[in-house]
Amino acid sequence: MLRQVIHRGLKASFYWLGLFVSRHPVFFLTVPAVLTIIFGSTVLSRFKPETDLEVLVAPTHSLAKIERSLANSLFPIDQSKHKLYSDLHTPGRYGRLILLARSGGNILELADQVLQVHKQVLDLRDGRVSFIGHQLGGVSFSPNSRDQQVKFARAVQITYYLSNHGPAMQDVIAERWENEFCALVDRLSTAEAPHATDQLHIHSLTSFSLWRDFHQTGVLAKGEVLVSLVLVLLAATISSSMRDCLRGKPFLGLLGVLTICIANVTAAGIFFISDGKFNSTLLGIPFFAMGKLAEFTES
Repeated sequence: MLRQVIHRGLKASFYWLGLFVSRHPVFFLTVPAVLTIIFGSTVLSRFKPETDLEVLVAPTHSLAKIERSLANSLFPIDQSKHKLYSDLHTPGRYGRLILLARSGGNILELADQVLQVHKQVLDLRDGRVSFIGHQLGGVSFSPNSRDQQVKFARAVQITYYLSNHGPAMQDVIAERWENEFCALVDRLSTAEAPHATDQLHIHSLTSFSLWRDFHQTGVLAKGEVLVSLVLVLLAATISSSMRDCLRGKPFLGLLGVLTICIANVTAAGIFFISDGKFNSTLLGIPFFAMGKLAEFTES
């Protein structure tokens, strides 16, 4: 009974809505177009990507943020000059080198090459020295050693932590250092690298590496988004077509997809006007909207 009442109410509401729209065609053709142009233009002028990856993957009240704040207050990086910095929490700005010996060699026998790479990294910092954490990977010990003497190591990891707890300008400098650090590692990893490091595989990781990879999904998904849009247009055209040309309504299907695109552009403009920030997970929202519209149309 309740379902029938709701169905009759919706049917009557849509009937009067359609009647009202048909009686005011100029208004509903011009006003939505003007609003789309106004709000759509703000997409280009106020577009801001979300740069804080933690905001995207963790809520503001998450336990991880509380624990990180506690760790930063009890174990600050700048005061850990004489102890190894633990992996208790992720630092703000850092650059990490992973030096791997080629052909399964022993990294301990390539100490000179490791120190040369390390010196080139330190030259990016204008001579200012701060704490450096290091670890060995792929370690094997001497068989008859009581104190677990290291005999072989596959790789070494060196982490450079940057101080960025001051003003915003200091964070900008730290970000620039990370960019130069990545450029240096790229040069050392290419075929044009100096002969002194030709026995090393050099890899890097910085504090913005995960953020960069996360936002690269938007760039990589451009082709898939365009192909999906073409397939949606094709499906809307075919599903609205019939053998009888008089009863077929292919342009109605295209108009439905166009309406959804206009609505999404307008919604994006309103979102950016209200200081919202873009992230690549928003790319799939239009297709969810199209799917819901298709379900509503079929029902």
